[in-house]
Amino acid sequence: MFHTLRKICSKYPVTAAYIAVAMGLFIAVQIYRVNNSSYGEEAFDDALWKLGAVQPLVFVHDRPLIKEDAYPTGGPFDLWAGEWWRILISGFHHGGLLHLVMNCLAIGYLGRLIEPAFRSWLYAGFLILATFISFLPEYYLDHYPVGLSGGACAMFGVLIMLRRINPQIAEEFTEREITWGMGWLVLCIVLTQFDILHIANAAHFTGLFYGLITGAVLTNHSRFAVMIRVSFVFSQLLIIPATYLICHPVWNGKYYWYLARHEKNLNQRIVYLQKGIELSPGEPKIGAELALSFFQTDETPFRSWEIILNALNNNRSYDKGVQIARLIWRQFRSDEQKEKAVKIVMDIFGSESDAWFERLDLNRATIAQADVPLPGNHQSTTEEELLFLRESNGQTKPIKPSDLFAPPVDPGSPHSAVEGVTL
Repeated sequence: MFHTLRKICSKYPVTAAYIAVAMGLFIAVQIYRVNNSSYGEEAFDDALWKLGAVQPLVFVHDRPLIKEDAYPTGGPFDLWAGEWWRILISGFHHGGLLHLVMNCLAIGYLGRLIEPAFRSWLYAGFLILATFISFLPEYYLDHYPVGLSGGACAMFGVLIMLRRINPQIAEEFTEREITWGMGWLVLCIVLTQFDILHIANAAHFTGLFYGLITGAVLTNHSRFAVMIRVSFVFSQLLIIPATYLICHPVWNGKYYWYLARHEKNLNQRIVYLQKGIELSPGEPKIGAELALSFFQTDETPFRSWEIILNALNNNRSYDKGVQIARLIWRQFRSDEQKEKAVKIVMDIFGSESDAWFERLDLNRATIAQADVPLPGNHQSTTEEELLFLRESNGQTKPIKPSDLFAPPVDPGSPHSAVEGVTL
């Protein structure tokens, strides 16, 4: 058995190495899980993250294994920090044994047909580029997949083109195999649409198209063949701006929130947050951060008050925003200031104002004793505690459905909490 395996690896070294990297990372993840078994499934997610994969966004207090710093980590934050290489490494990770076995079997079958027709360095470069490129659309969609299926689909696409000029490949890779392969891709879409399995279909079809284009270029023997191949090689440079945009998504309000979190200059932070709230008005943490940033600059925090109320209006499940609103209310000292603040509530919530007065406790004297820390001298350290505050044990006054519509947080929605960046 070992002799046969060694013979296969020596005959198809690039394909074997491609599979071996995935198997090696899978074994490393399982070892990590065993060593941290007390943390349950969290150990698996943390292992993927520590071993280079892009993982859905988590906050450090939700992951006891992560002790890096006080900031959230994972998901887009890793990419926005410049760790673009995680995209490629994610391709070699897998979500489970079945996922790994299926991909390795497909790659082994396809690779033994392709590798003899390629030069080793060209084939290795194709596999690496296919793995990377196939994942790019997934990140533009805020998805964070793992697995080599995008690379396998690229190999499938190349074979479709190679069989046209290679009788030996055509004899084994027949129309039947193509039909089965395309049927599987369609089935993956169906499984995803019916929420049976979450499959990276964008990676599959991107890999397929990349493989088809690569095969078309390699099998072209017209008088323009050289020019076409040179153009194709240089077109790979488009990966650089595509990756740059993933790491700097200027259309994403959460990205400006991230920039603000790492900006020391208060005025520049406000600029970032204003852009963020403009692009993502339903992201409550952006509104909360902007409100507390203005809170540090305004003697009477009417701007902060209006911003946090608008954030609550856009995302009514954000209980921390209620706590921050109570904090800001405490700064209105005179009756005139409170009257103006109440008018802002009425302008924003209209016919729902009475229900919001009750939720915010604006009609109760106990608001002065609200259990929310008051920033001493408006220092950012206490602001940090507010923005990353755990949910309190105290009960927020329930809102009757007839009074307010407070839909639950949808992590997949662009109008939900910043934490809600999911797979």
